[in-house]
Amino acid sequence: MIFTSLTTMIISVAAMASVAVASDNLIISPMGLPCSPPNTVGCSTIKGWNNDNDFGYLCGPNSIIGDYQDCPCKNCCVITDGVFSC
Repeated sequence: MIFTSLTTMIISVAAMASVAVASDNLIISPMGLPCSPPNTVGCSTIKGWNNDNDFGYLCGPNSIIGDYQDCPCKNCCVITDGVFSC
């Protein structure tokens, strides 16, 4: 019985460690994130994405980001006549 408990504990610790290691490799992307208003373009940032630089995005008809482009700078994304640029 002690052996079973020890085995269960070792397996649980191994599973938790693999989840912790996997979470370090998460890739955050604007693709698929919610946005508003639908069918527009926008500029934003996501902490930890693209070195905290801006990105421009296309907000689709279902208020989900359908496409984006990273900017190489902070606070440089602008929208002019329905088009974003960095």
